[in-house]
Amino acid sequence: MSIAGLNDTPMQTVLWSKTAAESVIRFPKLEEDEVADVAVIGAGFCGLNAAIHAARHGASVVLIDARTVGSGASGRNGGNSIPQFPGTMAPSDVTSLLGTSKGRGLSELVVTGSDMVFRQAAELQIDCSPMQNGWMQPAHSQRSLLKVRRAYEEWKAFGAPVEWHSAADTHDLLGAFGYLGGWSNPTGGSVNPYGLALGLARVAQKAGIRIFENTAVQRIEETTTSPVLVCGDLRVKAGIVLITSGGYTDHAFEEVRRSAIPVHLYQVATKPLREELRASILKTKMCFSDCRKSGGFGRLDPDGRLITGGAVFALGNSRRYGENHSRARLKLLYPKLSEQDVALEAYWEGFCAISETKLPNVLRLGANIFSLVGFSTRGLNLAQNLGRLLGQFASGKATLDDIPVEVVQRRRDVAFWPLKSRAARYAFPWFQAQDHFSLS
Repeated sequence: MSIAGLNDTPMQTVLWSKTAAESVIRFPKLEEDEVADVAVIGAGFCGLNAAIHAARHGASVVLIDARTVGSGASGRNGGNSIPQFPGTMAPSDVTSLLGTSKGRGLSELVVTGSDMVFRQAAELQIDCSPMQNGWMQPAHSQRSLLKVRRAYEEWKAFGAPVEWHSAADTHDLLGAFGYLGGWSNPTGGSVNPYGLALGLARVAQKAGIRIFENTAVQRIEETTTSPVLVCGDLRVKAGIVLITSGGYTDHAFEEVRRSAIPVHLYQVATKPLREELRASILKTKMCFSDCRKSGGFGRLDPDGRLITGGAVFALGNSRRYGENHSRARLKLLYPKLSEQDVALEAYWEGFCAISETKLPNVLRLGANIFSLVGFSTRGLNLAQNLGRLLGQFASGKATLDDIPVEVVQRRRDVAFWPLKSRAARYAFPWFQAQDHFSLS
């Protein structure tokens, strides 16, 4: 699969590649024809989990990536597992989109998903520097306070282990200034996402899954018996094909690519904070994300680096713009930080796929060809848990009805996809303006 045009920074610029405790395993290119029960395209969280859980149920699996394991969104995100939908979306919003059964199923998967992420990592003995210290959604404006409170009330009624915090309690827990209150869920937390992807690949290899890196799939041919992946002169024949390449899907699968908007995001990390600052800034190592359009999230890594980010502004020097914005945001939240404290150790970029509904969906591309895309910044939780269910489906141990997302039976492009995809790369100043005038 071609990834031309998706210009992100090299993996060696990503902090997680430097701090991962899991060893990097390099897998070969495809060198001969393969036959499998299940073929998975994309070696990120979704694809790795789908492959592992299909293999657990007896399927033979081939996993192919155009680059390397975890080098897409899975290894580049902020590393937060969040038991919440994007923004202030609440269970009732999801039910109105998916219906009662699937809406409740997806809400259940979201609210229990972080626990499942940390539990699976522990069971598989993956050293991903886990910190399950909770996640908070604070309100930065009166407008967002109403939305945040509504989300909290709905999750409380749903039975989730959520807690409401006053402005004073929010300040105490986060150490940040300016928040009017917020809610938290103790099951959320942070990991080294690249380390998690590497560990999943190690587990997959041990399970007998054949993994091939740097192998591009040009197209899929449907024969009378089964689909066939075409990789140059080589072929991979499979009973069922799963496309899990997310925001890194290119022209090879145009119907998947145009079913969600690829959004270019950046992350930054400071140098490890001084010990005296760690006594008040995220002292419990809880992670958080507010409703600011221009990025209002943060976490500490195990060494005390403060990590945040936002959307890439593609006009001019995107790195300089992102770094300046992040330093200003950090100093707004944490006035104690000096210029030296907000000196940045790392900056990196990557893509995620955002669907029109902000919810993932399964797209059926043929009799036995399926994609799962549109995690909309919630992939560390949802990509893994939905990937698990997708793997069970591929192995015949579940049905499509068991996957609590919309199943689209025909091509459905995002309206004005070319315009929206381009606009997403120039919208950051507009996001900043919305935040400045308390419209977010």
